[in-house]
Amino acid sequence: MKYFLAGTAIALIGVLVAYLLNDWSLVYMISGIVAGVALIWGVLALGTGKNKSTRTTSSEKRREKQQRVTKMKNAVMVAVPNIIAVIVNLAMIS
Repeated sequence: MKYFLAGTAIALIGVLVAYLLNDWSLVYMISGIVAGVALIWGVLALGTGKNKSTRTTSSEKRREKQQRVTKMKNAVMVAVPNIIAVIVNLAMIS
């Protein structure tokens, strides 16, 4: 939940900056970059793991996989509010 709130805060900051500067394209840049970085971070976290030779038990493998999936979910939770901000901004401008 804290990752979703962090993503929401970043999206609101992007909207506030765009409002204050009266340049709504800043929402695309701020929220779009944050969402893109978060999604790339999530994919990289899901794909990388420890050296397979150091894991000896299946419980270690499951625990490591669960940690990677959790990191990926957290990254998506940061990206979702920013993607929504970009979509809403696109709908309002057009």
